[in-house]
Amino acid sequence: MSRQFALYGCGKAGLSVALALKSAGWKVFGCDSRTEKSRELGSQWLACPAINIPADLPPGIPIMVGVPEGALAEADYRIADNDRHIAGRIVFHLSGALPSRTLNLCRLSGAKVGSLHPLMILPDPLTGARNLKTATFAIEGREEAVSLLKKMAAAVSGKMFILSVRGKTLYHIAAVTASNHLISLLAESEDLLMRTGVPEEESLKAFQSLVEATVKNFFSEGPVQALTGPIERGEVQMIGSHLHALAKTPASRDLYKAVARKTLVLARKKHPERAEIYDELEKVLE
Repeated sequence: MSRQFALYGCGKAGLSVALALKSAGWKVFGCDSRTEKSRELGSQWLACPAINIPADLPPGIPIMVGVPEGALAEADYRIADNDRHIAGRIVFHLSGALPSRTLNLCRLSGAKVGSLHPLMILPDPLTGARNLKTATFAIEGREEAVSLLKKMAAAVSGKMFILSVRGKTLYHIAAVTASNHLISLLAESEDLLMRTGVPEEESLKAFQSLVEATVKNFFSEGPVQALTGPIERGEVQMIGSHLHALAKTPASRDLYKAVARKTLVLARKKHPERAEIYDELEKVLE
């Protein structure tokens, strides 16, 4: 199969992935989008023709669908209803939350559907394409689509894994937890520090070195060995004092307890010999 594809949907995700593939030696046959403005912008970014997808596509050119998740059904209908060469064509989307079978009309029309989702933030096409060089790609779909998507991921970063259809939602939850929820936890840390009287501009960067060192340790040692702190040490009185200090802010207290319980699970794995003291901590967290 030739190293080329067409892009339908010229938003940040579609352009980021398309640019990354282009820099890795793939050819963009052409691009299309839901609005004329977006289509022309995509043509400029990718230096490729602005075409009518799927009417202007010859057989065998894969279609990358880069529209928002809420527009996937519309894109699915448009491609399936207007593609004279849909049978056997690979059509794949970039959604992290939805499985390949979301392109159901294309699938029923004979297309080989798939999904390719990069575990990476894509703030704009240029930065996104650069970031993708180190991204891991989650791949899911029909065998023919998976084969192509593995080649694409290999060309961009070389890092990928294959998902089952049933695993797609849990995968997306995992990605949200690793990215969005991490931001929320750091924002909670900032808020707590500001309550002590530290100015906002200082609170924002106060934990930077600590967080960077923690994340580095997590990826080099794994979560169990990287774990430190009062729960890992079994400091029952310390955890009790934390909860007491948060008594007047129930939302912060509940968040603390929820995360602490997960921390306790990791601590038990690291120090099974501390079962008794960890049992005491569990009672405190209840």
